[in-house]
Amino acid sequence: MEPLVRFPDMLSHAPLGRLVSVAGHLVDQHWGRYLAEHHGLTPAGMRVLFILSRMGDTAHREVAERCFVRPATLTGIVDTLERDGFVERRRDANDRRTVQLTLTDKGREHTKALFDLIHSNRPLTSVDADPAKQAVIREFLTELITSMSDGDVGRLNPDQDSADQTTPGGRPC
Repeated sequence: MEPLVRFPDMLSHAPLGRLVSVAGHLVDQHWGRYLAEHHGLTPAGMRVLFILSRMGDTAHREVAERCFVRPATLTGIVDTLERDGFVERRRDANDRRTVQLTLTDKGREHTKALFDLIHSNRPLTSVDADPAKQAVIREFLTELITSMSDGDVGRLNPDQDSADQTTPGGRPC
């Protein structure tokens, strides 16, 4: 498959929704490669580390709920994190049926490095290096996330006039 950058005309005429979708997909791929190459993690593993960093020792079931996965699905993720030295499993002293997950020193170190990287606000492109353009991009993405998070698929209905659609705050979508 040829890279999209070879087709700048195609990108310049693509609908904005399609560009957002493709950009999100490419950023996900890039981020996944970075996590694997530099931290030995998957995006799912990173989420577990962030949850444990925020909550401290946490029951396996609670981490699964916060990751929006079943406990059985989380088991494989935790197996890998434990094998690689990021987390430890411990039986709860009060209820031996409950498994507590805890970060190791290595897990805390990698979580802090990732947190610092994510919050560094380094520009991703030359466009968002311009503070004025970054503010417009931020406003657009924030509005997109907010409006799409409410689950209203009507926004994607081509037969509905976009002027008739508003967000809960009354702003046009």
